[in-house]
Amino acid sequence: MKLTNARLQKIYLEAGRLFEEKGYANTKMAEIAKAAGIAVGTMYSAFTGKDAVLSFVIYATLDKSYLAEEVTLPIRPIESGHLLEALRHVIDIFDATLCVTDTEGNIQKDFPDLMGDLVDLFADYLLALDNIEKNRGVLEELAGEYLPRKAAYFKELESHLALYMEKGQIRTLTNLYSHVLYLTNTLTWWALNSNLSFPNQPIPRDVSRETCMGILQRAYAIG
Repeated sequence: MKLTNARLQKIYLEAGRLFEEKGYANTKMAEIAKAAGIAVGTMYSAFTGKDAVLSFVIYATLDKSYLAEEVTLPIRPIESGHLLEALRHVIDIFDATLCVTDTEGNIQKDFPDLMGDLVDLFADYLLALDNIEKNRGVLEELAGEYLPRKAAYFKELESHLALYMEKGQIRTLTNLYSHVLYLTNTLTWWALNSNLSFPNQPIPRDVSRETCMGILQRAYAIG
């Protein structure tokens, strides 16, 4: 059988939303099919099982070239080695993005530029990252790779806020870690979670980005 990439994209989005919202164990193939507007039989013809759907969501998020090419059906569970390789590549991208100073400690990426880069990365990859965390029980290898890096991200962002504050790029803050959480929640809300929460009222990516950046610039401006 054949499914258009547009139909696979719909399955990808709805399955990713349901797995993130309800968890892998509580999401049924019939629910995914209904949300994607296809017959349950079509789901089972396109995927060998629910585990294949979950790995499809993770891989299609981490490797943007996957859905750009013709996908062979039925889709089987993607090998853990391929998933880990794709995840490590994305982690490397986040690591490079969070590098805001040069070798001498001078700021080379200002606060608005860092926030803009992060909202773009979250828009690209959050669906996989949140599903890895939500479904860590069935994605143990991926969770073991990702969750320590997530913890390090919070510490790095806290350090960056202290530096931006010291250099006069943002207003004086207290309780820096609370601001790290606020920033991350704001970035992830506008990058993806607003559309997951209200799937029938999607917000275009450029509008979400502009809204997010406006909120953060006003919240952290000096003066």
